[in-house]
Amino acid sequence: MQSATALTGFERLLEVCRSRAHPLKVEPPLPSSSPVAVSVAGQPMDPQLAAVHARTGYLWVRDELYLFPARHERRPDLHRVNAHWRKDWVEPFGSLLVFAKDDRLAYCYATVPSLVDARGLQPVVWVDVYEALYAVPVASSVDQFFATYARYLEAAPPAFVDGEDTPALRAFPWSASGVISRDEELVRAIQAGRFDFLMKENARAREWVAKLVDASVRR
Repeated sequence: MQSATALTGFERLLEVCRSRAHPLKVEPPLPSSSPVAVSVAGQPMDPQLAAVHARTGYLWVRDELYLFPARHERRPDLHRVNAHWRKDWVEPFGSLLVFAKDDRLAYCYATVPSLVDARGLQPVVWVDVYEALYAVPVASSVDQFFATYARYLEAAPPAFVDGEDTPALRAFPWSASGVISRDEELVRAIQAGRFDFLMKENARAREWVAKLVDASVRR
């Protein structure tokens, strides 16, 4: 059985970006004698997220997303971002663990510590902070999130051709329902109502998730 902290999805995302010449930046962790923290702003660190931070200090995928570094003197980092997050947002959103952000807009990606599974892994949600706060489920684990995002990029038309940018017409997760619905563990959790508390106030979220489940059932 594959280790819970194996990062095959993360590796796949890097591979897809490089094969498509999609601009990205990967930096090693900052030198430190301290191990990756087991908690962040009072919430347990997901083991797959900890494994990513143990080998990567910073990840940026142009026009898509970037990963907050675990610790950094200049950039917003995982600990400072989540300390502010706890103060800024009411429950249940205040207990999410934000680990990445959209590269162009203020949308965030977060794990859900309250939905941890028997392996210690936390599912991932996309969070809209612009209006009434809500979140939609996008992956059953952190590494599955990277694997899903890799498939999403792989299926997209090239965004950078002959050195010229083309407008990004896609939007994750709304245009990625096909690849997200392939995550059977996530779909089962959605069907069980485990994410309802994060999206019950938003009709768009509920409608999109219903279509996601339907796409999975019809596959």
